[in-house]
Amino acid sequence: MKDGMEKIKRISVVDATVTYIKKQIVDGAIKPGQQLPSERTLQESLGVSRFTLREALARLSALGIVEITHGKGAFIAKEMNPSSLENVFFPLFANQNIQSLIDFFEARMLIESEAVRLCAQRRTEEDLEKLKDILERSKAALDDPLTFGELDFLFHNKVSQAAGNIFIDKMMGCLNEYIKKYLLMLANNPENRSRSLVNHRSILEMIEKKDVDNAGKITRKHLNQTFEMLTRFDSADDTPIAPDDLLKLFSQ
Repeated sequence: MKDGMEKIKRISVVDATVTYIKKQIVDGAIKPGQQLPSERTLQESLGVSRFTLREALARLSALGIVEITHGKGAFIAKEMNPSSLENVFFPLFANQNIQSLIDFFEARMLIESEAVRLCAQRRTEEDLEKLKDILERSKAALDDPLTFGELDFLFHNKVSQAAGNIFIDKMMGCLNEYIKKYLLMLANNPENRSRSLVNHRSILEMIEKKDVDNAGKITRKHLNQTFEMLTRFDSADDTPIAPDDLLKLFSQ
């Protein structure tokens, strides 16, 4: 019992240390990019052991809040690390039952439809030219499923970047691995490729015209076509979907 109580106490001190450093950042006492005081200074000021401090810093590093450089020390991250959010979402994607996929595509519709609206409002001429180039390359790759799937992903990715919202861009960044996976599956079907190209042309037309409302509407309709495919499965079934079954679904 004694060992268990000591373990709980140790973990609580680590949690308290993590919370304290996070609060210092939120309050502006420590700025992004700023180096944290030395381990010895932090130990003395916080009244914690070296082990506790290092465990707390390791946890903050895993969250993407702190960057630890060997020989230099610990620094507050300037930007959010997408990989840290990927780790948060990993259990959801690892589960991969039908309900988790439905939730994923619902989230995509919310985020991407707003990203397109902002892109239509804020895009530059350079953004427009890049999107047009991606679309031309997609047309040329219409009979090449792998290349088309890569370009399909690139189109969505470029739109999120051109939205000019760092939070949307970072959220999309942490989902990119999974978005790309499903777009490549969709690209195995010739009808999906043709439909995607038509939809992307319509979206690009609205972006070029800076037609914010219609850009969002067309994007939601585009993503909803994939969403409707998922309704062919029983959402109450918690059984993980096998990769081969997913490939068959998106290739129909």
